[in-house]
Amino acid sequence: MMKEQDTLFLMALVGVGAIIMSALAVFKQWVIVAPLTIAVVFLAFFLLYQNRHKFAHLAESLEKGAFIIALIAFIVSFIYLYRPA
Repeated sequence: MMKEQDTLFLMALVGVGAIIMSALAVFKQWVIVAPLTIAVVFLAFFLLYQNRHKFAHLAESLEKGAFIIALIAFIVSFIYLYRPA
């Protein structure tokens, strides 16, 4: 159990590093990088609290929802790309 918490802590540190690096990039190209910064902050929050039972289930539910949204976006993009002229 302790190794799992150490791994989660290191993953959270990586998330914090990504927040810092993307925040530095926001100063130059905020239109492109701002959504990435928001997503990384959201993911870092979930990584920090992943060892709690309630947040683990919430993260699982959000993962399923994100997968469904990504799958629908993928299907719609192919329909849009290969639609008849």
